[in-house]
Amino acid sequence: MKKLILNLLTIFAWIYQIFCVIGIIMWIVMGGVMLFGIHNPDFRAGFESGRGIKGVSVDNYIGAIVVVLLSLIMMSVAAFLICRYARLIVKNIKQEVYFADSNLNLLKKLLISVAGYTVISIIDYIIFITHRTWFAKSSNNVLYPSGVTTGLLFLAVLYVVYLVFKYGMKVQEDADSII
Repeated sequence: MKKLILNLLTIFAWIYQIFCVIGIIMWIVMGGVMLFGIHNPDFRAGFESGRGIKGVSVDNYIGAIVVVLLSLIMMSVAAFLICRYARLIVKNIKQEVYFADSNLNLLKKLLISVAGYTVISIIDYIIFITHRTWFAKSSNNVLYPSGVTTGLLFLAVLYVVYLVFKYGMKVQEDADSII
């Protein structure tokens, strides 16, 4: 049963990594299309009249659009790295390598990736809240930052696991030195 679950985790990590690469490509293409469209006068006129925002120019939101697209690309890269490090940890566990330097280094990289993802999520949330009239006309869906709170919770749990592994390695070294 253990091998089946670990193999499923590996397969899901591979699939998610593929989706992350597709997402990165999609965000880059979407960013190019949006920035090209913003510089088109017909698009600008349609945008300014269609959004129903009086006296607000597209120029006010170009910076926010660029930051959001870059943050989405960085979040996709961070998610890719999270899956990669998790997959490598699962690979070590399948080989019954538990308290080793490689696992501790992978956990540290995983912790850094999750921290980066969470910080980028917080930045995204702040941008969505500050530009909520433009990004979402009915912006009630961004009032509760579930992605941010989940990321912070995952970060806390992962940090505790990291500390347990670090302590486990010390205990393993002490046990090995006694034997």
